[in-house]
Amino acid sequence: MKISAFAVIAVLAAAPALAHVVVAPQQSPAGASQVYKVRVHNETKVTTTSIELEVPSGITVSSVAPITPGKTTTATTGDRIITVTWQTDILPNKYVELAFTASNPSKVMQVQWVVHQRMADGTTLDWSDKPGAHGKASTTKILPAAK
Repeated sequence: MKISAFAVIAVLAAAPALAHVVVAPQQSPAGASQVYKVRVHNETKVTTTSIELEVPSGITVSSVAPITPGKTTTATTGDRIITVTWQTDILPNKYVELAFTASNPSKVMQVQWVVHQRMADGTTLDWSDKPGAHGKASTTKILPAAK
């Protein structure tokens, strides 16, 4: 019994205690129109105030679902949306799901979703594979199209 309790405490102490961001689905067919959902868990003691998603090369965003309360803005290069920013409060120990529709690239590949989570205290949690990032970027495998 003491060994089990110790093991549980050790696992909990080693677990990240701040937040995590996941983009779903983790697999999607090449060339398909896909509804993606960015799920943001705020496990900090500070309110999240905005989420900025960098749209991976090859992904073409066609629409972003509105959020209430809050607002959504996009930045473009030419006609292509390159970032989506949701401004909404995510209280500590809460989560939100933010949806958008996009067309997948026509080739098989893996895309990384880089996300910047801005907090009420002015800090930013970066979810990318860059050195110093808070956590890993979420990924989606673009699979061969169904025949």
